[in-house]
Amino acid sequence: MKSSTLNMGRAAPAPTSTLGGPQRAPVAWRALLARRETALLAVIALVVAVVSLGAHGGFWTRVNLDGLMVTSAITAVPAAGMTLVILTGGIDASIGSMLGLVSAIGGLLFVAGWPVAVVVPVFLLAGAALGWINGLVILCGRVPPIVCTLGTLSIFRMGVFLMMGSDWITALPPGLTRFFVADHLGPLPGAAVIALAVMAVLAVFLRVHRTGRRLFAIGNNEEAARLVGIPVRRLRWMTYVLLGACVGLGALMRLGQSPIVQTTTGSGFELGVIAAVVLGGTELSGGRGGMFGTFLGTLVVGLVGDAIVLMHIQPFWSGVVLGFIILASVGLNEGRRARQVVS
Repeated sequence: MKSSTLNMGRAAPAPTSTLGGPQRAPVAWRALLARRETALLAVIALVVAVVSLGAHGGFWTRVNLDGLMVTSAITAVPAAGMTLVILTGGIDASIGSMLGLVSAIGGLLFVAGWPVAVVVPVFLLAGAALGWINGLVILCGRVPPIVCTLGTLSIFRMGVFLMMGSDWITALPPGLTRFFVADHLGPLPGAAVIALAVMAVLAVFLRVHRTGRRLFAIGNNEEAARLVGIPVRRLRWMTYVLLGACVGLGALMRLGQSPIVQTTTGSGFELGVIAAVVLGGTELSGGRGGMFGTFLGTLVVGLVGDAIVLMHIQPFWSGVVLGFIILASVGLNEGRRARQVVS
């Protein structure tokens, strides 16, 4: 008993091998290989290799790389906002129609002759307002997020039709293309720089700021978060507003890439955004995920779209692949959760 009591205050002796030397600690690279981010980096390398061979050098041209970065940036900014929403256990299926409606509002203001310095904030404010409406219905009306946003998906799209009719908006400032696509900061187009800045700010917000950490708590157990004094409703509402602002910024960047607004603008956009977020490891049930995973997921989604164009594959396969990505990612996340519960 005495020796047992004394040993409680000491570090346990290092385990020894059969040769008498100290036994090695578990190899750290095994844990690294098991991480979702490592798997995504491997997928990115594989897709790049396949596309490089299949496109016969077309992938590595400056025009293609710039297009890939701009397209990925347009997805990445709303995906960053969607990560916040999904972390709290919510979702927004209306962002494609939201992007179309914000583009129509901003495009009509440009056509009316409003200065760019005035219209640019309108994109962000209009997106935030539409996100605020989603948050109002979900949190005050107590409507499940998927039901609410499927409804507003149709309502926002009808708003686009009512505003534009059968017309297209084409008289957009060329400065948008110059700023977001043509101008570079080092090797990166302006859109890519902005997307990286947005994701970096939100990554720091999630990991360092108290409010960001509270979003994880809400997603893990909303009732427990409420009992310890976290303002659950206000913070969840905030995530929908931030997502709307991110969609507004994404709409502005998209007009830089493709200076035209149609009644179908943004259709199907939500599929790529949600695929990027869940592929990056953010669980649809909430409470687990992060910006770096979303960043890598966005690159995978962008590479898939680029591969389909370069390899002359029918465009409808893009939706098929993204749907498969969503199903596979959700299945992997649920499988990991089940293994953790069993262990």
